[in-house]
Amino acid sequence: MLPLTLQTFYPLLIGGVIFLVLLSISLGTTWKWKRVKNLPQVTVVVCARDEEETIFDCMMSLATQDYPVDLYRVLLVDHLSKDRTGELMDKFIESAPINAEVNHITKPDSLYVGKIQGLMAALDQVKSEIVLLTDADCIVPESWIRTIVSYFSNDVVAVGGLVATGEDGIEPTRVTRLQNVDHRYYLGIQAGLAGIAGWLYNLKPFRGSKRPIYRPAFCSGNNLAFRLAAYKEVGGFRAVGPSLVEDHALIKKMLRATGKRIVITLDPEARVQTIPQTSYRGLWHQKRRWGEAMRKVSLLDYTMYLFVFSSKILLPWLLLFHPMASFSALVLVAIGSFMVIQTVSSKTSDHIQWRDILFHEIYQVLLNHSLLIAVLIGSPVFWKGQRYGRGSSPTGRERNKPSACS
Repeated sequence: MLPLTLQTFYPLLIGGVIFLVLLSISLGTTWKWKRVKNLPQVTVVVCARDEEETIFDCMMSLATQDYPVDLYRVLLVDHLSKDRTGELMDKFIESAPINAEVNHITKPDSLYVGKIQGLMAALDQVKSEIVLLTDADCIVPESWIRTIVSYFSNDVVAVGGLVATGEDGIEPTRVTRLQNVDHRYYLGIQAGLAGIAGWLYNLKPFRGSKRPIYRPAFCSGNNLAFRLAAYKEVGGFRAVGPSLVEDHALIKKMLRATGKRIVITLDPEARVQTIPQTSYRGLWHQKRRWGEAMRKVSLLDYTMYLFVFSSKILLPWLLLFHPMASFSALVLVAIGSFMVIQTVSSKTSDHIQWRDILFHEIYQVLLNHSLLIAVLIGSPVFWKGQRYGRGSSPTGRERNKPSACS
């Protein structure tokens, strides 16, 4: 047993606090959100760029929804594609059993580079009450629309769902398994915090509050829905401005403007399957893009980043000075992470192996050190064929072959 001295107290205090936070988050994921039976008009927006290999499966999954066909429309955006993406979209709508349209964008915007240009063009055409977003490399379950809209009670402005990585019939690699664990960890944290906020909203001091208790530190734009009225109220993506994390910035503006809440559901019927990054280099570029969200943050975001900094950066360095106490603290953090990941996996009937969770902990330490350095020095971001400079402002320069609009 470690003697409790000042040298051992601080690492154990940090590890203990983080463990209790993760335990609370794990319990928060069990919150039962209010469901409604309304069937509003819905528009699904898919923005794609050079996605001829994946777009067909995505469109077919959207065409086979169990939602009434007269109540939803699919709006496809062919954004500067140089392959057969636009052609496949056109062929699809010719014979699709649903209401679908294609918007072909052939000229880039000098200011709004990348996905945000396609999203703005699409949302200018939307008139439905609810908008759902997914990506061209995603497959949605049959009840995806019905499940997502069922969480739109009167006090909800946005709904996010779980994202799983993998391809049917292809054996997962360590990189893809790592991404699956990573999605469950971070979306589990967001779902848990949203659940805790849902519980607080029922307490008398917060009941009827017009200020959002919780605004997510990030969102998954490939499984996201929001009210069109709120989108227009905040000025849409044009008010957000050029950004690498446009969906995240938009949702935060909506929550701030409306005072309503966001639901992060782990319902397996709302889970989207996406094709993972196949290399560590591709995964780094993706994470580097998300790291840009750290530049424009709220107080809650700072709390989230302090949590990450303490668990993934500070504690590992304390191993050099207080090895036994810091190692014990890191074990507590790993146990807390395991609880979050396993809670999410149990809801989706997935099995996550211990070795993958342990590898994820090591990966998170290395990743967050790298992200911190990259953000501090302002290194450029390369993502989906575009180069972005310091402060997330796109430079418009191309790098390699343009890829998906996501």
